[in-house]
Amino acid sequence: MSSDKPNWKRHLTKALTILLIFMVCLSILQWFIIQALFGFGTKMVMEAMVRQAPEGVNRDDIVMTFERVKKRAQQIPFSFITGKINLRKIKAAGDYAIAANSDESWDVEEINALLSLLNASVGYKQ
Repeated sequence: MSSDKPNWKRHLTKALTILLIFMVCLSILQWFIIQALFGFGTKMVMEAMVRQAPEGVNRDDIVMTFERVKKRAQQIPFSFITGKINLRKIKAAGDYAIAANSDESWDVEEINALLSLLNASVGYKQ
């Protein structure tokens, strides 16, 4: 009887070790997927805004703002922990972008307001 207990514990320890290794690998994979999705999303929105931007909007400002957001997003979770990116402000900027682009056109004021929100979300002051 006493020889069965250590054998059972050994199997449980091996199973939990394998499960821990699997979970670490899965979290690393999720991190890379999140970074890729942020990169893809910022590139897609940046290209659409540059293409739809009316006269009077500096397209270089759009590109630079989205590059700042992309750079900080690729550093997640460290940029979130250190406070270099504020995800609530990113969400607010996204909600504003959806509301402002509901008529599928951008005004100069709407783009400038969105760029201000995005710059504030990554801690950049103009």
